[in-house]
Amino acid sequence: MMRSSFWFAKIDFGRSKLVQLEKVKTETELEIHERYKTVLEIMVAFLVSLVTVLLFMPSAIRTLRNKGSTGIDVHKPEKPEIPKGGGFVFLFALVFGLLVVLGLTTFLNPVIDSAGILAALVSILMAGMIGLLDDNLDFQNRTKVVLPLISTIPMMVMSVGTPTMTIPLIGTVNFGVAYALIIVPLMMTFMIDTTNMYGGMNGLEAGLGAINASGVVLYIVLAQWVTGESLPQQQMEAAIVAAALLGATLGFLVFNKYPAKVLPGDVGRLPLGSAIAAAVIIGNMDRLAIMMYIPFGINFLLYIIYRIYVKRKRMEWVKFATPREDGTLEVVGPFTVYWVLPYFFRNITEKRNVSILLLLQAILVYGSVVVFLFLVPFGTGWF
Repeated sequence: MMRSSFWFAKIDFGRSKLVQLEKVKTETELEIHERYKTVLEIMVAFLVSLVTVLLFMPSAIRTLRNKGSTGIDVHKPEKPEIPKGGGFVFLFALVFGLLVVLGLTTFLNPVIDSAGILAALVSILMAGMIGLLDDNLDFQNRTKVVLPLISTIPMMVMSVGTPTMTIPLIGTVNFGVAYALIIVPLMMTFMIDTTNMYGGMNGLEAGLGAINASGVVLYIVLAQWVTGESLPQQQMEAAIVAAALLGATLGFLVFNKYPAKVLPGDVGRLPLGSAIAAAVIIGNMDRLAIMMYIPFGINFLLYIIYRIYVKRKRMEWVKFATPREDGTLEVVGPFTVYWVLPYFFRNITEKRNVSILLLLQAILVYGSVVVFLFLVPFGTGWF
């Protein structure tokens, strides 16, 4: 009888072990499935935005030119007139890419919460509307700086992001409700304004946007492989927003790179800043955001110094560099990041200047991704 009980106990133990193994196998398969599904959604957002710009921009350029909506390309000796306001195609592509992913999520996987993407979508649209108004009404500088604050309201009311932030030299801080009501609007407004300020040369805004967006996508996608864990919901939403932005910026760069066939206008620059800000806030990537926006912050400080310098010296305000006959740029001083190289080096053309600035941004962003992924312990916070 004891022998029989022993064998029954052994059989039960074997069955329970088999059930546990099957459970682990099922959970692993589900994790792998979710991981590949996330990558698929990221690819859809990227491809839809990219293809939309490539399809609609040529006809938009012709229409803008025929309607007389052109601007002077000031950094070229011949001062050509090219269509301006092409950023509305960029805006449409970015929004359309996000809407397609939202549709797929709603109908194919309704369990997933897309509140972060929806908040980002509305903020991007509002930033685009503000940019369109600015392009047509030409607001004063003070108004331009404050207006983007309105576009942050959707991110505030949806309380997107996590109130816990990792601040260099300080550590982890929980801001509570102040995060949504103060940190988010100030952070987004700063990123939108500085994105708008750090531009004005062929391919600069789109190139910087593409590098920043690709850095966000790369970090999030690689993070799940490094940690061996599935992406948290917020990081997945952030990757989708950044992927749509990456596709739209790369598509726009085809037409905006030197020599540009179209200029973006504020209708393109403001949504660009809004999208990257929304992505890093949704994904709680405060440290990566700080690193990638160091040049933008420096550019802002140089701008303030320039304003003070002009006022004290009672000089005339000069907004653009002056092209020489050989295409090199002459500037009044190193008062913006994109004026530093032309000021210290005589052989800097617009194309060379933009190429160097994009290279430096790429080193900064991708270097930060490597550091935060492989050198900074994950125990200090996700991002």
